[in-house]
Amino acid sequence: MLQVRIERHRCIGSGNCITLAPTAFDWLEGEYFKAALVDPTSVDEEVLRVAVLACPTQALVLEEVAELLPWQLRSRQSVGSVRVAETFIFTDIVKSTNLIEAMGDEAWDALLRWHNDTLRAIFIAHDGREVVSTGDGFFVAFKTPEAALACAVAVQRELAEHRRVHGFAPQVRIGVHTSTVTKAGDNFTGKGVHEAARIAALAEGGEILASRQTMVPRYAVSEPRLVTLKGITEPVEIVSVQWHEPHE
Repeated sequence: MLQVRIERHRCIGSGNCITLAPTAFDWLEGEYFKAALVDPTSVDEEVLRVAVLACPTQALVLEEVAELLPWQLRSRQSVGSVRVAETFIFTDIVKSTNLIEAMGDEAWDALLRWHNDTLRAIFIAHDGREVVSTGDGFFVAFKTPEAALACAVAVQRELAEHRRVHGFAPQVRIGVHTSTVTKAGDNFTGKGVHEAARIAALAEGGEILASRQTMVPRYAVSEPRLVTLKGITEPVEIVSVQWHEPHE
């Protein structure tokens, strides 16, 4: 028998669990960006496992009640964790629900496949490691701020070029943030992951927002502004990265 619990302080509202198992999970009432457990017995155990594994911050804990006690399961999950300095990108298609309604499911599926293939190719070209796909966006890790920022700029330029040539590409918001976090296997947890996701949520379509500490001299940026991120006590300085080609 499987049981699921949510470690709510880790939840950043990626919505993967709700997308994959909408009858088992839903948004917590009165608290946007937090998931709630509804009825985990309403889906097959395999679907439940996939939803748990899709959580980018390991906020969902799956417990095999018949085999392991909860403390044993948590102990296994923590083996091999290390503290590392990483730079993260969160991407998201802006107003994706409106696009689905306007385009219809088949056209949306085709657009999403193109979007995913295009962005994944750019991630690979810049040595980015995809942590998880969030349905219509990505959580990606990079070893250096330079690689992450170059990747973010390349994504926006590729989308802009596709619009110029073909007439349309979805508007994508991007957040970039450098932090020291906990790495366990291929996943990352910690305050820095939450900060990166929250910074991305503040961006407009076609915008790259980055924490000031992430910036390198290569790119022109806006004047820094101090923002309060949802769930984070300390304000963070962010800048908008100028990604257009010099002649544009």
